[in-house]
Amino acid sequence: MGPSSRRRRKQRGATLVEAAFVTPVFLALIFGIIEFGFLFRNYLTVNNAALAGARAASVAGDDEDGDFLVVRTVAHAIEAMGIENLDFVVVYQASGPDDVVPPSCLFGPSSALNCNRFTQREFFLNLESSPGVKTDWACASTAQDRFYCPTGRNTQKPQVPADPELEYVGVHVQGHHQYLTGFFGSSTKLTSNRIIRLEPERDR
Repeated sequence: MGPSSRRRRKQRGATLVEAAFVTPVFLALIFGIIEFGFLFRNYLTVNNAALAGARAASVAGDDEDGDFLVVRTVAHAIEAMGIENLDFVVVYQASGPDDVVPPSCLFGPSSALNCNRFTQREFFLNLESSPGVKTDWACASTAQDRFYCPTGRNTQKPQVPADPELEYVGVHVQGHHQYLTGFFGSSTKLTSNRIIRLEPERDR
């Protein structure tokens, strides 16, 4: 074997060693870009779903089907990441545009705190359980929207200074992102909170 052959063998060996070091780093970088690309997409999806839900709540005002419309709006907006990755939605009475969702409402509805909490179960309920009958919505005795009943929300413009201001409603959406590779864990919680003033009755 001549000197040139030995040199080529050494070069091939060095190339394999370099590839052994570089390839895992390169693959980790590629998978990281893919993972965080999907994570960012789902983050935007949750934000858009909360915003769309808040707008739906504002437009619905004191309509008895208000929270049904919110739930359906969020369900449509969340389709990009899959409704199976949605944890829950909270619709609550906010004290102002910078308010936050009451922590207790993240674990269940509360009439004392004026908040409704909807899980995936409610996302598959029809407006009417039978023709003309709304047992799951419209603040029925067993409905999940009875704790902050849409019909009790203030949509009247104040006529005199003593009248209460139009009500603020908040929509909090929580979902999770499932990682594909598991390099960064199994999942990440994604949340978004949006608050908007109810539209006045006379302008709707």
